[in-house]
Amino acid sequence: MPYRLNPTSAISARGVRRLRKESGVTLLMVAVGMFALLSMAIISLDVVNVYIASNQAQKTADAAALAGAEALVSSGTTSNSVPLNSVCNGSNGDADLRAQAVAAQNTIAGAPPTTVTTSCPSTAPPYNPQIQVVITRTGIPTFFARMLGSAASAVSATAIAEAYNPSFDPANPLPNRPPVAIHGIKPWLVNNCSTSSCNLFFMPTTYAIANGGGFIGHKWTLQLAPSSQPNTAQFYALDGPAPLACPATSAVSCSQLGSGTYHDNIACENGYNFSNGQLVGPGQVFQLAQPQPTQTLTTGTECLIHASGPGAGQGQDSFIPGPPVIITGGSNNPNVSLRLVNDIHRSDSVVTVPVSNCPGGCDPTAQLQIVGFLQLGIQDVTPSTTDPTAGEIEVVILNAAGLDPASTGTPITGAGTSPVVVRLNYQ
Repeated sequence: MPYRLNPTSAISARGVRRLRKESGVTLLMVAVGMFALLSMAIISLDVVNVYIASNQAQKTADAAALAGAEALVSSGTTSNSVPLNSVCNGSNGDADLRAQAVAAQNTIAGAPPTTVTTSCPSTAPPYNPQIQVVITRTGIPTFFARMLGSAASAVSATAIAEAYNPSFDPANPLPNRPPVAIHGIKPWLVNNCSTSSCNLFFMPTTYAIANGGGFIGHKWTLQLAPSSQPNTAQFYALDGPAPLACPATSAVSCSQLGSGTYHDNIACENGYNFSNGQLVGPGQVFQLAQPQPTQTLTTGTECLIHASGPGAGQGQDSFIPGPPVIITGGSNNPNVSLRLVNDIHRSDSVVTVPVSNCPGGCDPTAQLQIVGFLQLGIQDVTPSTTDPTAGEIEVVILNAAGLDPASTGTPITGAGTSPVVVRLNYQ
């Protein structure tokens, strides 16, 4: 019998004709799939490009806001009723100028911001002034959007920074505020005093800034205390650990580095942290120096501020009283770009000193509690008119910050050598 093909195991003529008609479908599907994948890749590039630009805009806004908040610190707005708008973006506008300058130094998608807008929220507490910066960058090039008829995209970012002062607001003496830790204080213990005859810096019980902060921005003369009952213009020398870092002995007026820890703690940086409730005295890291050293005050301070000699006009930075206080770089400023420049942001002549309550004079045999800090801009140091071996330090008071000993928790350490913290506010 002849062999016959099983119809179930062979392709019929009709099926052959259908396969021939569909022979190009696979190629079309591959082409469509490749186009879709390529489109997704291009869209992803656009999305990533815009995302990176958005991230750059936020970093630019953060940096600009922090720079503006530095101006709020140096102006004294955290310690004195300085009109906030005048410092923010008014006639002086120092905060706006600093924020604008920093923003211009940053690039977003390869170009500076298109617009930078600053303002100081009116809701900011009087002792924690804030600055808001809004950054916009338009004209960000995109590839796929151009194919769809849109040539460019835009991003924007907002940042708020504040100058946080740990002092209690007199109108609200018991807020729940975190402690602050600072380092690099100078070994000069200032007497707050707590009798009616003293000009207080801080209220002894609430640690609020006293007298409305009217002393902020004013000149002040510091003298080494010659007796056990100093007035509020005198200070005690402190003995402490060796400093963390010092300039080279070849630096201006620094040839006596290494002559003693008191001298070096004036001229150099001490890394020990001071915080709320800190004590000085027997058994503590810092103690009252006995007897009070006098010979090293002038030379240590000259090294610190880069002064070629005693008195004004020796190459050190200068401070125009305020508020706001204006700092001008001196000819000996180690940063060449800051020399003879008005309204600079930082200075080695800006120092922080501790303040303690000593109504009848500070007892060198007792432990003394730090109730606050003063931030000072050193103008110059000269031999004392009453004691040739001692010295007088001319300063401008930049800030005051009272520290509540009862504050607990992890201290804010972003302040560095300043008792007033500059920080971003993400609320």
